[in-house]
Amino acid sequence: MKAIKIIGILILVIGLLAFGLYLFIKFKTNNVEDKQNLEASIDKQATKYIQEGNSLGLVVGVVKNGKTFFRGYGTINKEKQIPPDSLSVFELASTSKLFTTSTLQLLVDERQIKLEDKIQTFLKDKVKISSLGKNTTILHLATHLSGFPSLPNSFIAKMTDERNPYKDLVTQDIYNYLKTCEDKQAEGNYDYSNFGMGLLGHLLEIKSGTKYEKLVRQKLLDPLQMKNTFATVDSTNKNSIVQGYDENGNAAPIWTDNVLTGAGSFLSNASDMVKFIKANLRENETTISKSLIQTHKRQLNGETGLGWILASNADKLLGNTDIVWHNGIAGGYASYLAVDKTNGFGIIVLSNKAVDVSAFGMKLVLTIRTQSWKK
Repeated sequence: MKAIKIIGILILVIGLLAFGLYLFIKFKTNNVEDKQNLEASIDKQATKYIQEGNSLGLVVGVVKNGKTFFRGYGTINKEKQIPPDSLSVFELASTSKLFTTSTLQLLVDERQIKLEDKIQTFLKDKVKISSLGKNTTILHLATHLSGFPSLPNSFIAKMTDERNPYKDLVTQDIYNYLKTCEDKQAEGNYDYSNFGMGLLGHLLEIKSGTKYEKLVRQKLLDPLQMKNTFATVDSTNKNSIVQGYDENGNAAPIWTDNVLTGAGSFLSNASDMVKFIKANLRENETTISKSLIQTHKRQLNGETGLGWILASNADKLLGNTDIVWHNGIAGGYASYLAVDKTNGFGIIVLSNKAVDVSAFGMKLVLTIRTQSWKK
């Protein structure tokens, strides 16, 4: 009995300490002094991030109050020691899922597709989907509420090349899996799914009759003049790509994906990504901005909009309550994108090392929200 009381007291003390820490952090983040030099604040944090070995080359792009800021840190290549800049191209990885869902919204607004459409209607002449997937809709795919696993076991079995894991997958692998929908949960269960978003990109191809990369270019990239954003690496763009490195600092290749391209196959630079940010900040920025801003809205009472992830508990603790964001990580790259339409700013972080930059990005969001530009 005495031991139970002691344990109860310890739990109470730990709970009070945790709550006290929460209140302290909340107070600190809500009462940050504006030193009126946002550029210097970003420089300080980014330089420290590089020095700590989290990245070899880093680019930060910021839009706030009508002003745009770009700065590169570190190097594009261990051998060259040249800092990256706003035109340096990085692999976006999963951050480019937002291109898939933005294109979806544009097709919805053109009345070519409905979010409530069931996926079987797109595939009726290609595969009969298991009964586990008969009620899965386009909206479920776009919000990670489809119940599909991140990757099916049948896919993982073929992904034997750790340096380029997706390269051996083919379209038939999608259809073979859909016949069984092994390990699929009921719709409404949140499970971040690369397969689900990749399937969405494939269904958009089928509906439009246009290959995924070309479709995204026509609907999204060309209207925003994002001329240095692409999924296919060739002689016209490969020299602009910075070298990527794995988490141990070893040179890593660009990931190749011909099947789940909608899950994150684009490369881009900070200059282009800031154009995307601006289009997601102001409804009249471009002819497609109203559609893009629609993708921010919470869907099905879940944790996402269309592709966009809503403010997490960690974001809220830092006071970043109004952001929508996404991150990405591949074999040699990492990225983070956030937009705060309420406070009128956005940020893109691009890194050439496979170390998640989300926590770093969240801290920069706090900095951007609380600091003003140097007068």
